[in-house]
Amino acid sequence: MKLRRERSGRASGRLHAPALAGLALAGLLVSGCAPQSVYSAPGPSGAPAGSASGAPSSASASGSASGAATPGASASSAASADAPASITISGSLSGGFLLTTSPVHVTVSGGKLTGITVTGPGQASVAGTVSTSAGTWTPVQSLASGTSYRVTVNAANAAGKSTTVEKTFTTLGAASSVVIAGVTPSSGHSVGDAQPMAVQFTAPVTDKAAVEKALVISDTHHVAGAWRWLSDTRIDYRPKDFWPLGDRVTLTANLAGVGGSGTYTSSFTVTSNVHAVVDAAKHTVTVWQGNRVVRSMKTGTGMPQFATWNGAMVVLQKVPEVRMTSCSIGLSCKPGTPNYYDLKVYKDVQLTPSGTYVHAAPWDTQLGVANTSHGCIHLSNTDAAWFYSHVQEGDLVTVTHAGHEVPITNGEGDWNLSWSQWTS
Repeated sequence: MKLRRERSGRASGRLHAPALAGLALAGLLVSGCAPQSVYSAPGPSGAPAGSASGAPSSASASGSASGAATPGASASSAASADAPASITISGSLSGGFLLTTSPVHVTVSGGKLTGITVTGPGQASVAGTVSTSAGTWTPVQSLASGTSYRVTVNAANAAGKSTTVEKTFTTLGAASSVVIAGVTPSSGHSVGDAQPMAVQFTAPVTDKAAVEKALVISDTHHVAGAWRWLSDTRIDYRPKDFWPLGDRVTLTANLAGVGGSGTYTSSFTVTSNVHAVVDAAKHTVTVWQGNRVVRSMKTGTGMPQFATWNGAMVVLQKVPEVRMTSCSIGLSCKPGTPNYYDLKVYKDVQLTPSGTYVHAAPWDTQLGVANTSHGCIHLSNTDAAWFYSHVQEGDLVTVTHAGHEVPITNGEGDWNLSWSQWTS
């Protein structure tokens, strides 16, 4: 299978997780060569049905508008010149609270908008920009969190008779703060061309559209890409195709006004385009660098009852030595019993938090012939050392003809969705 076919066909990928599988003890990662059967999805289930975009939904405030109206528009010609103008005030809300950077919207029926003013604590006037044609008031600076503001709107009917309506809003408070728990990869890292930008929040995000709008990705090569919510606490950004070499990708998250505070930035640089295809049926690993095959290796994957995950997995990290135990992944904990093992394993390239690695397996005499592992991808010492030295975080490993498809949340599985699926 050629890399170009992989790129033009089904997309491929890996998962971000704030905590990698295993426990670090005295500098040695303790894990297990985990088969697909030991994985359970973390956190709340259900990924939203697509990457939301645009402004959050608006909730209409009190007012007496009747019939169709447009922002700041005059009344229909059938309305009486003596009838007072009707005013409706609305704002972009999250859980009933006004977002601190969003405009206040005003709709007038039976007249025209003449003015909007906003006052805060102590009836202090709040600076804002008024558009009578659009019917909006936009704050010059972010409003204070957890604070009440009074909006006063004036309109006049055709006879010049003035109408005033007031509405009080409370902004989203600090108690509902949106806080970033972490971003993968770590800022400043050099990565492979399949690396997504994964943002993890400390608590479920309720207003996903507003938070997503506050997350801005820029890159020096200006490639097409999109966000997708993978859970209530995690959102990933990936390009339509792979990142070009030399691209610098930067996240700027301005959470003020959407329940958070301050600005968060993180960036990475794309320095590798190494992709590997593991064929579990042929017991081979083919490594590509760009359009060129640079190495073919014999391998062994998970035996049928411990099948290796199928699909695209991005390299999470490289660890020179891992103590792999059957007990750590819920298999046998008693020496001498079936499926028991306790080994120090070298040249470990991690693909999933549940414990999928590419690693050296000098004890495996069936490389290129049979699949005998408990879910990991075995290589000879020589091939494992070469692979370890040539791949890096963000490179792509795609397993074919193996077990079940790897869940999108078991690593960074973003590339297992086609572009149309990712953006749906």
